[in-house]
Amino acid sequence: MTSEAPLETLTARIRDAFPQLPFTHATLIGQGDDNLIVVLDDTWIARFPRNDAYRGRFAAELNLLAQLSPLSPIRVPQYEYVAEGRDFGIYRRIAGTEMTPAVFAAMSAPDQRETISSLASFLSILHALPRETIQQPDGAIARTWSGAQFAGLYRDTRRAEIARTVSPKALARFDAFHDALARLAPGPARLAHDDLSDDHILVDGSRLGGIIDFSDAAYGDPVIDFAWFWRLGEVNLDSLLQDYKFTANDPALKTRSHWIFVRYLINQPWYGLQGKWGLTAEQTLAELEPHLRRLGF
Repeated sequence: MTSEAPLETLTARIRDAFPQLPFTHATLIGQGDDNLIVVLDDTWIARFPRNDAYRGRFAAELNLLAQLSPLSPIRVPQYEYVAEGRDFGIYRRIAGTEMTPAVFAAMSAPDQRETISSLASFLSILHALPRETIQQPDGAIARTWSGAQFAGLYRDTRRAEIARTVSPKALARFDAFHDALARLAPGPARLAHDDLSDDHILVDGSRLGGIIDFSDAAYGDPVIDFAWFWRLGEVNLDSLLQDYKFTANDPALKTRSHWIFVRYLINQPWYGLQGKWGLTAEQTLAELEPHLRRLGF
């Protein structure tokens, strides 16, 4: 199967592997670099890793979810159908909408507090799992990225495109930020989701519905699991850290999360309006300004 297999090929594979699973309608969702997603009758989610690297990570994800599911206070995918070669699997769709900042803001204050507390409990459990939980069939264990790696990605891949959308003065600030990011010291290593943001946190009504997409799970500095929460406001990030089990063991966690959040924002012009946050360059710069100044840039 190629990384861009047509829907007909994918549905044929599903029917061949699982003839006992009836469905009448299938929709292909091609977003993301790691998996192709087929939604069956709006009830089942079939995930096909795009390449050999993600097939190895899919095997690790299956093991992670098997261990995490009975412990988690928040629903996570449970694969009920896994192909014999463990190269794709199907789980029952978790109901809910993405917890965007607007969706979170529409919640009542008690619901917001309960949501943040539940997420803190979830992260405390996830981050306590041993790194062997995500060991791949070849023995590899994916690692979270360092500040130096993020800085390298910016300079080698994204800076040129970003430079087309911002002023030379703004670009110089971005350059200085990434020079400093490259020297950011990591915190204690833990097992992280590594892609935790609004599109992977689902809200069902006024409560958390589930957390999805563990294909990027990695071992290392778990700071990346906290960075997105700056978009919900610092007070909510503080509440998350207050309830998180390992905050006392990592006193620089909040500061590091701020750096990684700013990195997220600086990348938005590279993604453009098609990015998950849909920010224009002007909107990005306006949101960035107080954060850059707070970090000294």
